[in-house]
Amino acid sequence: MRIFLCLIICVLLTSCGTTFVDYDYDTKVDFSKLTSYNYDFSESTGLLEFDERRVVKYTDSMLQSRGYIKTETNDFFIKITSEEYETRSRNTLGVGVGGGGGTVGVGVSGGIRIGGPERHLKMVVTVYKALGNQATVWEAISESDIKVNAKPDKRDAHFKKLVEKIFNKFPPEQ
Repeated sequence: MRIFLCLIICVLLTSCGTTFVDYDYDTKVDFSKLTSYNYDFSESTGLLEFDERRVVKYTDSMLQSRGYIKTETNDFFIKITSEEYETRSRNTLGVGVGGGGGTVGVGVSGGIRIGGPERHLKMVVTVYKALGNQATVWEAISESDIKVNAKPDKRDAHFKKLVEKIFNKFPPEQ
């Protein structure tokens, strides 16, 4: 019984707060020729100002550790867009009543929602060439849960983990 209880607790803990990232890229692009970057902030990112700073800080750290250089005359731009959305809580408490006798059976059940609405962040990171046709060469779409009242250190840790997951497969292996 203990093993079953531990297994259930592990499943519940790992299913909460997960981040999903989907990647796509142009297979014809030689990513080894892209060595310098900058950001395209021509449109709003949709992030709060402090969160935007966090994303830029961790993106710079990640790319510079891989040998990329942030310059004004760059090979590619990084564009970040995001949106927050809300869903109803998926956590429910089941209540059921049933009965039966002989060949007749009756059952009633229902679910009571536990907790309030859940907040999610969808962020799209697009990498496109700075010169020529400015075609998109790599893109990542992430979805993650966010805590509305999280303290700055928790938000910092969340965005660090998010950026690491997003740039985990950049540049793509060809």
